[in-house]
Amino acid sequence: MASRKGASALWSVISHAMRGASLTRGASVTGTAPAALGAAGWRADAGASTSTRSEPDARSFSQFASDTTASAVASATTVASVGWSLPGQLHPHVRCFSVSRGCTADAAGGAAGAGGGAGGGEKRMSLGEALNTLVDAAIEKVEAGDMDEAVSLLKEGLNTFEPMFPNSPELGELHNQAALLLLFQNKGEEAAYHAGVSLETTKRHFGANSILTGHRLLRLGVAKFVQGKMSDAAGLLREAYGIFGGGDASPASSSATPAAASADPGSRAEAGFYLDLVALAHCRDAGGVNALTPSLRANLRALKEAYGLESMILSLALAQHSRLTHGGLDQADLAVGEALMLQHIGLLTDTVGPDAEDVAVARYKLATYYYANDMLRDAAAVVKQAAMALRAHYPEEHDMLVLCRHRLGMICAAQGDHRSATQLLTASRQHFLEGAQQGPAGAAEAAAGGAGEGQGQNMLAKEADIGLAMARCRAVGGRSPEQQAEALESLRKEVEGLGRAIGEGHMLVQGASRYYTALSKMSR
Repeated sequence: MASRKGASALWSVISHAMRGASLTRGASVTGTAPAALGAAGWRADAGASTSTRSEPDARSFSQFASDTTASAVASATTVASVGWSLPGQLHPHVRCFSVSRGCTADAAGGAAGAGGGAGGGEKRMSLGEALNTLVDAAIEKVEAGDMDEAVSLLKEGLNTFEPMFPNSPELGELHNQAALLLLFQNKGEEAAYHAGVSLETTKRHFGANSILTGHRLLRLGVAKFVQGKMSDAAGLLREAYGIFGGGDASPASSSATPAAASADPGSRAEAGFYLDLVALAHCRDAGGVNALTPSLRANLRALKEAYGLESMILSLALAQHSRLTHGGLDQADLAVGEALMLQHIGLLTDTVGPDAEDVAVARYKLATYYYANDMLRDAAAVVKQAAMALRAHYPEEHDMLVLCRHRLGMICAAQGDHRSATQLLTASRQHFLEGAQQGPAGAAEAAAGGAGEGQGQNMLAKEADIGLAMARCRAVGGRSPEQQAEALESLRKEVEGLGRAIGEGHMLVQGASRYYTALSKMSR
């Protein structure tokens, strides 16, 4: 349920819409839609023309405060545009999201014969104002970090307005916005429902060939991808890609105008990126992964150029590649896992630069992958690179730098440098135990894949215990069999304890088991 503040915003929107509806009791919703949309253009800048621009607002959720002022113009020819306009001070790519995903020139073309009488125009304008107010309230929630509340507001708005304005293309857009937020929460099934409703509504009003329909196909295709329904996703994404002028167009999309397609390179790049991800999900060797890298990087650069670095769409695309990468680490062979990690580092580097924190964290994860697979020299080199980059952002006592020293200590323990391992791991163990007692998860926990408050810190402290036990095994090598057996038994118990805590299949548990087996063989 929405909070009191959110509910208050919603009821303010509802009362606004009811006032507008009472003035236009006999107007046809479906009959006036093309005229109103053509006049308004669903633009995020006041008085903007209805060009074939895609929905930059819904696709670029940057963190900027919204300005609630908008100018008014008395001219009858622009009244709908003014009624629908959002703050003119914000560039459309900066606006978080509004009821606009580019009702394009094909919508404008239907305006001439749509019978947009004054009554119908007033009703449509009132609904537009109401939905913009609702979206503004949702934007505030997103910018405050409360995505659940934002989704709740949109859902309550849909539940309220759909009975009042059935078959409305604007509500199809609201479904589209809800789908986008749900995708960001990784709720693929729910997002697919809203995206499907949005697609059917848009197709009914604008036809199968419009750029706007292409946007809806794209959103549903992404939702199917998140659900893991790769065949469904591929079909939808290919159709959208064709509408956007990306080639391999389906017969239904072949009539999309070249001008319309060329005006939306961002959507074309997004569709291309997810088509690459579908192909990536089917790769079974490193060569296949590497073959997709140039296309993935080109599409991601185009997304960044179209929507900006803070774009929600760009973040979502990177998150989905990260999800595939980490899934591959659990299932694929070493070469495929390494190729996926290196590919992800390349995408991050293109997006935020080689010295960014996100790139350093990804390098740390690659070092951990190398460590768990007994590639110790590579692991040491990569974790040192990560630490060097992180020092530009954080002091030495920061969680992430402690985590790098911790990983280096585990590498030293596996290599047999028991003195360095003992020094590094004693310090990191103490740090993580203190962090677990303090409560909320920090950066180290996120990088290590921790499960919640303190659990990731505890996991790292347990791993440090394993490293210290490995160091003791190395230190007593060549001494009495009893001492060696005691050290090995201690190591075995630590490995089993970590397995119980985070699962036997966890990469760190498997790596520790591998090193325990190697030390057991050495002792014999």
